[in-house]
Amino acid sequence: MTQRYTIITHTDLDGIAAAAIYLRLAGAEPDVDASVIFAEPYKLHRVLPDIGDTARMAIMDLGPNTGTFNDVLNSIAALRKKGIVVEWYDHHRWKEEWIKSLKSLGVKAYIDTSTCAAGVVAKYAPQELEAEPDDFITRLVRATCAADLWKWDDPLAPRLYRVIDRYRGGKGDKWKRMILRGFWEGSFWWPELDDALNEYLEKEFAGFNEALRNVIVADIRGCRILFVLKRPGPPNASILGNSLLDRYSGDIAVIVRRKGRGISLRSRNINVREIAVRLGGGGHPRAAGAPLEMPLYYKVLAFFWPRARLYYAKRLVEKAVEELGGCPALQE
Repeated sequence: MTQRYTIITHTDLDGIAAAAIYLRLAGAEPDVDASVIFAEPYKLHRVLPDIGDTARMAIMDLGPNTGTFNDVLNSIAALRKKGIVVEWYDHHRWKEEWIKSLKSLGVKAYIDTSTCAAGVVAKYAPQELEAEPDDFITRLVRATCAADLWKWDDPLAPRLYRVIDRYRGGKGDKWKRMILRGFWEGSFWWPELDDALNEYLEKEFAGFNEALRNVIVADIRGCRILFVLKRPGPPNASILGNSLLDRYSGDIAVIVRRKGRGISLRSRNINVREIAVRLGGGGHPRAAGAPLEMPLYYKVLAFFWPRARLYYAKRLVEKAVEELGGCPALQE
């Protein structure tokens, strides 16, 4: 049976809100009329080849990574040959050639860096779906952008931002789908989220204390860079990065995950996207990410000594910063 819609979206608040807004505009019930797939940007090229029969596919809040874009393009070309309508809504910075390549395949690409991904969907999807945004969508965009763009000028923003990350793994996937359905139904908050927020804050405090025991400070080409090894769970990478920048008067925070293969970069005045792109990733000037592919020796070492991940990431970031001319060249 051909699915009406397939949504591929990011795992954070912005990605979930964007998907809920799209499906609300389409009048399509999640997991009934539409398949929803959560993905990280560096895994998009692995997700696309497994897309089944669908009439329309929409990708949102996922910017291409330099190292995998050709694979993404080839998969989308195959989907277009099947007659699948493909839309892409994003607010990260793109290379012009990426947009041209997608549009040459007939992909409807809406890239707008002036808002969050939820805002991009609310702005451009109505013309694709022949629908009008309602008051709920407008309010959800405001709260989501306040968190994702780090403005915090909406009281819902810090609460929603935290509860989205309450659970991980299979439980986390079900949790995110439950929140997506709540948004789709027109609810911002419900009692179950109160309990989740309280639990999250307790874990966030413990996670901060753990992270502070695994921080390396390095001064590289005019940059004060903070490297931290983060265990799974709270605090969120952006919240942790922001706190470390304050505590150590840093220019860049590099969050290295104890598990998984990615790193996150955060800053307030340095274009970390350029560093991420150099490492095969992408993102925003203030918040970006990249894969962390370690050789076998480091993988074995990290199994017994997790801080090995921290030192390997430090070596890669130091090299990228040197090649880019240091913080003076990356200042914005």
